[in-house]
Amino acid sequence: MNAPSQQTDDAANAQPDAIRRDEYRLIPLADLVEPWVVLRTINRASVEYLEIRDSLAARGFLNSICVRPSKRHPGKFEVVDGLVRFTAARDLQLAGMPAIIKASLTDEDVLAAQIQANALRIETTPVEYARQLKKIMASDPAMTLTKLSLLVHKGPVWLAEQLSLLTLIKLVQTALDRGELTLSVAYALARVPKVHQKQFYELSKTLQAQEVVPIIQAFVKRFKESVKKGKLDAFYQTFEPVAHLRGLKEVQAEYRGQQVGSVALVTAGCQSPLDAWYLALEWVLHLDKESVDAQRERLAERQKQATLKPSPEQEEDEEA
Repeated sequence: MNAPSQQTDDAANAQPDAIRRDEYRLIPLADLVEPWVVLRTINRASVEYLEIRDSLAARGFLNSICVRPSKRHPGKFEVVDGLVRFTAARDLQLAGMPAIIKASLTDEDVLAAQIQANALRIETTPVEYARQLKKIMASDPAMTLTKLSLLVHKGPVWLAEQLSLLTLIKLVQTALDRGELTLSVAYALARVPKVHQKQFYELSKTLQAQEVVPIIQAFVKRFKESVKKGKLDAFYQTFEPVAHLRGLKEVQAEYRGQQVGSVALVTAGCQSPLDAWYLALEWVLHLDKESVDAQRERLAERQKQATLKPSPEQEEDEEA
């Protein structure tokens, strides 16, 4: 019969692919590798990490990490849960770590375990969580929301809302992760075409969530109806300056008073009499820079009003 120490040595030298059931073992640090995909990088400068590292240095391990035999690195064990402690142990150059070895975890299981663990952390932001969900979806072409909901124990509708946050423009995602935007407004904004999201985000700064969400929802409804009817001019009309003659009195006043011409010549940087001639024609036709800018601003205002226009239901409520 082998001595206990000999049995321990034999267990320590066993190959990962020989494991058929869950085991507990002290594993040399050299035999451990990071997860095949890291959903959340370790910030070594964070207070959380420094506290764990210092506690590990002072008191040692208080609990085990979870690992599995690595498919990508034969003879090694891949960290499933406990990456922060593993990183701290490696930084402290410790000899080994206590670990529970899970014999039959799949890549899908590892991803689900990571996302569940990260979801419990206060510092895991909504957008970051959504990115993790997307990675799980991408890992399996056959993955559906129903299947994902079983993996992470969340409802399909909630998951769809979380994933929709990835359609937000970067400005809005940052505001959400900083806590400057409520989830209800973010979910509503995710249904808005990106070109209009900034406008509604700015509006959300001046209104309560219960006020701005109905406005956004009304816009989305009108936009979808316009798409069905093929009438998107109110939202996406291309700007083209329209030539139209100035009134005779305005032209005569400039001819006599000579107030605009000299300033216009300097502003336009005219280099020849011919440049000045065409600049004069542009002014008469409202095609000079100032006139064109004014036309562009008026179009932008009309499109803004079309965007923020209340729905018929809201107008009825206001009249009532």
